[in-house]
Amino acid sequence: MAELEKKLAILRQAIDAVDDELLELIRKRARLAGQVGEAKQGSVDAPFYVPSREASIIRRLLARNATAATSAHESKIPDEAIHGIYREIIGACLALEHPMTIAYLGPEGTFSHSAASRQFGSTAKYLPCSSLAQVFDEVEAGRATYGVVPVENAFEGAVTPTLDQFADMERDIFICAEVQLSIHHHLFTYAESLADIDVVMSHPQPLGQCRGWLAEHLPNAQMLEASSTIRAAQIVDEAKAAASPTLDWQRCAVIGPYSIVDRSGLPLMQRNIEDFHDNTTRFFVIGQHDSPPSGEDKTSLVMSIRDEPGALHSLISSFADRHIGLTRIESRPSKKKLWEYVFFADIQGHRDDAAVAEAIAEISSRPGGFIKVLGSYPVSKPL
Repeated sequence: MAELEKKLAILRQAIDAVDDELLELIRKRARLAGQVGEAKQGSVDAPFYVPSREASIIRRLLARNATAATSAHESKIPDEAIHGIYREIIGACLALEHPMTIAYLGPEGTFSHSAASRQFGSTAKYLPCSSLAQVFDEVEAGRATYGVVPVENAFEGAVTPTLDQFADMERDIFICAEVQLSIHHHLFTYAESLADIDVVMSHPQPLGQCRGWLAEHLPNAQMLEASSTIRAAQIVDEAKAAASPTLDWQRCAVIGPYSIVDRSGLPLMQRNIEDFHDNTTRFFVIGQHDSPPSGEDKTSLVMSIRDEPGALHSLISSFADRHIGLTRIESRPSKKKLWEYVFFADIQGHRDDAAVAEAIAEISSRPGGFIKVLGSYPVSKPL
């Protein structure tokens, strides 16, 4: 036992020495980031937050991590761990360079909050908003430096309130990054069993993403929509505290993220009730600029064209003729004229790429054609 304790003491001392080295290197990185900030001072064309630069750093480190593990015949540190560690380091350095306020659909603990924290780390200031429209308002007015908004779920499809904000041509907002977040939904309730649950409350997206599970296990329960998953939990707790006669808190359940356990008294009854366990939601980071090319980018667009036979084909052909892939296309009412639509598309490539720029110019030149670049940004990976 004494020999073991001696060996452990030596190893722990070595770990302490490595930690001291890491801390000094992080401090050195922060000083260099501060110098970058000083160099950018006074330049309106040099934003402090450059998603393409961050994406390049993360991609390089992930590749180096894989190569180092292979050459040393060691287990690779998980990509998610490398991503999380360096996101925090980058976020902390960025906060020293230029403090940021990040708006998101609140309250704290929502999936939007998780996506924002993953992108900007724990040192940024976070501003919870009561609606997606308010997130856009805060960024557009400059009260928030950036905002994080959900745009689509891999299985449930588009988040239409977000698209409606982008469809507002008066908005002066750009997409500068995307975040892909793995989504898991859990059931919380004061009820003693599933048989005692009469009402299930959540944001509309989780209700849709758990539709199959709910049909099988709670087929007779009433579905109620709330502005967010965390707000749904708050409503049940408020009903309990007030002994509400209109909402029976003992027969009500909430669907939401695991973070509800830290922000509500609701007990966790069932984990991972989403219909698809590889469920992923994509979020956009919005700001007053987009991102320079990173080498692997997407561009988001909103388009419209005169209503005539083959109109949509003519839009798509501008990209197809140049071998530009469309990764998403959605239609939404323009809200300007009855049965008039706008089309949202994500395409492969950056707006500064020659082929992408040609396609955009071609659509703009067509009679009745309209196209607005919502932003170019680095392709993200689900983590």
